[in-house]
Amino acid sequence: MDGETDHAGKEEMESGTEVATAEEDSSHVTADGHETDGVPAEVAASSHEEESSESVKAAEEPPVEAATPEPADKCGDDITTAKDLGVNVDEDSDGDGPPGRLRLETPGKERTTSPARQEAKGANPGAARGGDTICEEERAGAGQRCSAPQAELAEYLRGKDRDDARPEREMPASERLQEYHKYINTLTDLKQQLATDTEEARQQAEELRLEAQGTKLSCPRPQVEGEWRALVALKQHVAVTALSRCLGRRVAHAKVESTLAADQLRQDALIQLRLKHIELTMKIRRMEAELRDGEERDRDPLQLQFDQLQAARLEQKALSEKQSEESTKLQDKISRGLELLSNVKEKLFWSKAEVQAKQEQLAKLEAMVARKKGLLTRTKQACNRLKRDNLRLKECRGLLGNRVLLRDFEDTVDASDHLEEQLENLKCRQAEIGDGWGRWKEKLGTAK
Repeated sequence: MDGETDHAGKEEMESGTEVATAEEDSSHVTADGHETDGVPAEVAASSHEEESSESVKAAEEPPVEAATPEPADKCGDDITTAKDLGVNVDEDSDGDGPPGRLRLETPGKERTTSPARQEAKGANPGAARGGDTICEEERAGAGQRCSAPQAELAEYLRGKDRDDARPEREMPASERLQEYHKYINTLTDLKQQLATDTEEARQQAEELRLEAQGTKLSCPRPQVEGEWRALVALKQHVAVTALSRCLGRRVAHAKVESTLAADQLRQDALIQLRLKHIELTMKIRRMEAELRDGEERDRDPLQLQFDQLQAARLEQKALSEKQSEESTKLQDKISRGLELLSNVKEKLFWSKAEVQAKQEQLAKLEAMVARKKGLLTRTKQACNRLKRDNLRLKECRGLLGNRVLLRDFEDTVDASDHLEEQLENLKCRQAEIGDGWGRWKEKLGTAK
C-alpha cells in the first residue's frame, strides 16, 4: 500500500506541475496596451506545496460558464489575466542585462497543503520524503524543458515590442469588427480554459480526499480497532448465549467462532476491493487529467501567451472605457453642480439686493423716527414752559378762575351785607329808642 501511495503521489505531482504564462508588467504598458522593452525569458517552476494549495483552493471556487459574445465593457470584467493567475515578471531597468524571469506566485495565499495530504504524510512519512525527492527531480527537469520555449517567447515579445513601437494606423470599421470578434473568441477560450482548470483542481482535491480515505482504511487507528474488537466480542457473546440453549456451550462456541472468522474474511476481502476500487478511480481520473493536459500542451504556447496578452489588452481597454464613462458622469455632475451653484449665487444676489433695500427703508424709518422724536422733545419742552407760565399766571390772577374762592368770597360778601343791614336796623332801632326815651323824659319833666 505504501508503494501505491508513492506512485499516486508521483503521478499527482506530475499532473500538478504546469508552466504558467507570463504577463506584461503594468509599469511597462501604455494607455493603449503597447508593451515596452525588457521581456522575461525564463519561468521558475512552482513548488509542490504551492500547486497543491492552489488546486485545493481552486476546487472551492465555482466553475466559470462559457462566455457568450458580449460588448467589450461587459466581457472585460470576467477576464482572468496572467497577473490574477499569480505570474510576476522581473525585468532589468535598463534592458541591457540578461533577460528577466517569470515567477509563479500565488498573491495573498500562503503555502499550505490540504488536510488530507498532511494526514497522509503523517501516516506514511517515508512515502512523503520519497515524493519530495521525486518532486525536486521533476522540478529540475521541468525548468530545463521550459527554458527553450521561454527564450523563444522572449524573442517573440521583443519583436512584438519593436512592432508596437511604430505608430499605429487608423483601422477601418471592418477590421475593428474582426478584431472585436477575435477578442470575443479569445475570451471564450480563456473562460473554457479557466473552467477546465477549475474542474481539474476539483478532481485533484477529490483524489487527495480519496487518497486520504484510503490511507485511513489501510492504517486503521487503535480506536477503530478497539471498537471493532468490542463489536466482535459482543456478537460472539450474544450468539453463544442464544445457541448454547439448543446446541450446548462448546458446540455453540465453535460454530460462532467459525462464523465470525468467515465474516472477518469477507470484511477483509471487502476492504481490499474497496481500496482497489478507490485506486482504480484515482488512476482513471489521473489518466483523464493527463489526457487533458496533453491536449493543452499540444497547443502553441506562444499563441496562448499572445491570446492572454490580447485578453489583458482588451481588459485594459474596457477599463479605460469604464473610466472614461465615469469621468463623463463626473463631468455631468460637475456641470449640474455649477448650474446649481450659479442659481444659488443668483438667489443670493437678489436676496442681498432685497436686504439692502430693506436696510435703506429701515434707515429712512429711523431718520423719520429721529425727526419725530426731536419734534416730540421740543413739544414736551414747550408744554413744560406753558405749564410753568400757567402756574405763574394762576398765582398772579388771584380769584379769577377759582370757583371755590369765588363762592367763599360771595358767601363772605353776602354775610357782611347781611350784618351791615342788621347793623343799620339796630342803629335805626337805637335811634328810635333814643327818640322815645327823650320824649318820655320830656314828658316826665313836663309832668313835674
